[in-house]
Amino acid sequence: MSTVKKSLGVIGVSTLFALSTACQNEGNNNASTPKERVDITLTRTEQGLLDASTSFAFDFFRQVNTSETKKPNFFISPLSASLCLSMIANGADHNTLSEMLRVLGFPADTYTIDDMNSYHKKLVEALLNLDNTTQLAIANSIWIKEGFGVYNDFINVNKQMYDAQVRELDFTSPNAVDIINRWCADNTNNLITDVLQEIPSNVRLYLINALYFKGIWKEKFKTENTRKEPFTNEDGKQSTIQMMSQEKRFPYYQDDNMAMVNLPYGNGAFSMVVMLPHEGKSLDACIQALTAEQWKAYNAQLYGCQIDLKLPRFKMEYDKDLKDDMKTLGLKDAFDPIEADFSQMAKESLYVSLLKQFTYLNVDEEGTEAAAVTIGGMGLTSIEPRESVPFHVNRPFAFFIKEHSTGAILFMGKVTEL
Repeated sequence: MSTVKKSLGVIGVSTLFALSTACQNEGNNNASTPKERVDITLTRTEQGLLDASTSFAFDFFRQVNTSETKKPNFFISPLSASLCLSMIANGADHNTLSEMLRVLGFPADTYTIDDMNSYHKKLVEALLNLDNTTQLAIANSIWIKEGFGVYNDFINVNKQMYDAQVRELDFTSPNAVDIINRWCADNTNNLITDVLQEIPSNVRLYLINALYFKGIWKEKFKTENTRKEPFTNEDGKQSTIQMMSQEKRFPYYQDDNMAMVNLPYGNGAFSMVVMLPHEGKSLDACIQALTAEQWKAYNAQLYGCQIDLKLPRFKMEYDKDLKDDMKTLGLKDAFDPIEADFSQMAKESLYVSLLKQFTYLNVDEEGTEAAAVTIGGMGLTSIEPRESVPFHVNRPFAFFIKEHSTGAILFMGKVTEL
């Protein structure tokens, strides 16, 4: 393989609002009556694929938790990363493809890339039709440098399985960056607006995944109950924050190390699960012990309980270069100008030169709005208690936004400082 490789920039945008998306539900936050929840039905093979993708989500979460040493809080979208990398994987071959499938949770000795594509297609279509009161939209696009040859099979599979929009663009035009950034802004409700600063001369194309989610709590917090209260940060210092509160019945679980509360949106198809370590217990230890199997077990053991709930009202913005994280997880050849094999994408040799994610989250009395942008650049080359259980989120915690019936995770985050 040639050691001189051109750049193929790949952007994955995981967003919570897609104005230009081709796939979206009819969710309307003004809808007063949620339709009855319908669970996603999976075949045995699809259940195995779901478990595999959930394993990737927690591998990704634990890895970022380990590597993020500069910022006290982080917020990521494993679904965005998975969809973006899966589109790229359709252009990979040989060991590069094997590594991508294995890291994404779909090892080649068990699944094919067709299995992965079909699973993602079914999951995305199912997610879009679960709750009429939750706004959810998913969009994919491929931006090709004008005149650059990309194989039709690669384009067609991403059109068919990921509903990708395809557009040629003059990357040398002074408007090119603005055009792509505008698409990203439109697909994040203007929450993430500056994905690209420039387009390097060796970039050949961008792939963009966009996911938008805006959920209204099934049990809204009353603004008059929000009070200024202390939050103890990881370093022991206290901050004064806006603390929301309510006392209602929620699904709950606890063990010797932590407690979890499931806070549903709309008709309950989606929810936020908040994991709060007990006083004196380590949040990092809880996260590092959290696997897909453990997640499944926790969700199976949730039971209805009267909860005295206190939850911070907070916003988060986060960004992270993910190349080193993916390398640690085993995705190595794709980033190597010599070893990368994307021969199913184009005749010219390509490699992933950039993989980055930007995210945004807002949690308030009404519900949750979040956005994430993943950028990948490729270079040429128990018993219920009688009284309410206190669940006061006044110290470091983790949280997950998931679909109810499958446990599929859209977003994951950690907060140690407010």
